[in-house]
Amino acid sequence: MVKSAFFVLALAGSAASASDKLPASPLMGDVTRAQFMERAAQRFALQDKNGDGVLSVAEKEANLAKLAGVMQQAGKPVPERMSQLKPSRETTRAQFMARQEALFSRLDKNGDGVIGESERLDIKANLEKRAMEAAQ
Repeated sequence: MVKSAFFVLALAGSAASASDKLPASPLMGDVTRAQFMERAAQRFALQDKNGDGVLSVAEKEANLAKLAGVMQQAGKPVPERMSQLKPSRETTRAQFMARQEALFSRLDKNGDGVIGESERLDIKANLEKRAMEAAQ
């Protein structure tokens, strides 16, 4: 359950703190592994408020709270499982990036190194389904 919640967070931007500093438009069209990982590195840097290369429990809690606020302002339901997340460990940059690599591999269903339009549509449909389930 926690893994799927983190999956949702990663897809949603993974970091509310990054929402006001990343480019306004999301990556559109085909997304290569390099583009995905570059955006992940940007998100990590923005979440790591003190720049020590580690996401502390406090930094994670602040980012989760901000993401929930952004979702509420947008009129989107905050999944119950997300509100129940309680970070308990620090995450190093290497750990974060390894998780992002694994996430990209899961999203790249055909293994061609690119998240194409059909894969993006599948991701969107899955997120919408989860949001509907959370709202019930």
